[in-house]
Formats: sequence, C-alpha cells, structure tokens
Amino acid sequence: MTVRQLDKTGKTMAQVAAATKNRSAGQVSGEKFAHYLDSFAGVHGNESAAMDNSTTPDEPSLHQRHEQLRSAGDLLDSLEALESGLNQSSGEDNLEARERLRESRDQALRTLSDSPSRGAERDLLHRTAVLATVELAKSDRGDYLSS
Repeated sequence: MTVRQLDKTGKTMAQVAAATKNRSAGQVSGEKFAHYLDSFAGVHGNESAAMDNSTTPDEPSLHQRHEQLRSAGDLLDSLEALESGLNQSSGEDNLEARERLRESRDQALRTLSDSPSRGAERDLLHRTAVLATVELAKSDRGDYLSS
C-alpha cells in the first residue's frame, strides 16, 4: 500500500506501508467482536462477508435505482412534451403527448410496485408519478383548453 504525503513545497513523497503494521488494537478487537456476533447468529466463515455485500430487502439494488431514475427521466420528458403540445395548441400533438405521458406514468407505477419501499430515487419517482397523474387528470378534464 502506498501512502502519499505532501510536504510544504507541494512535492509528493511516496511511502510504502505494510497493512499488518498499521492495524490498531481497536480494529482487531472489532473484527473479533464481528466474528463473535457471526458465530452467535450461526453464520460461519465467508458467509458473513457475503452478508455484508448484499442489500437488505428494504434497500434498492443498484439496478433498481438506475431503473427508477430512468423511469423518472421518461416521465419528466413526457411532461415536457405535454407542455410543448399545450403551448402549440395542436390537438393531435396534445393527444399524442397525453398518451405518451400515460404510458410512461403506467411504467413508472409498475417500477414503483416492484421496488423496495425506501430510497431517494424511489421518492423522486413517486413524486414525479403523482405529478404526472395530476397533469393527466387536469388535461383530461379540460383545464388546459383555451377559450
């Protein structure tokens, strides 16, 4: 392992350090305590390392987080398309934009139902889906029709 330090002149000095020499007594006792807890819980050897790397059922995996962000991005793009369709006031563009928003909202709801109940990405997707649902209801009701 290489440790780099900066001296006052701004030059870096590389020093090699051995990992076993730098271990503090607290780290060793912490490892023993973790091993003791694992043995008490019935987990042996490499199983404890595998448990540390896995996510809990309440937390989303990296793939789920990316899927949630992608769905939120699709929803935001669909909302933007609805806005531009309303500004152009073309009935056909507006109808296509509403249908696109409806499809992306439904996909977002499916993503939400398949994902764990925690996480910032899930919260963002949930809020965006609520916004899309409100905008769909307003446009279906005719709130955006110009007189």
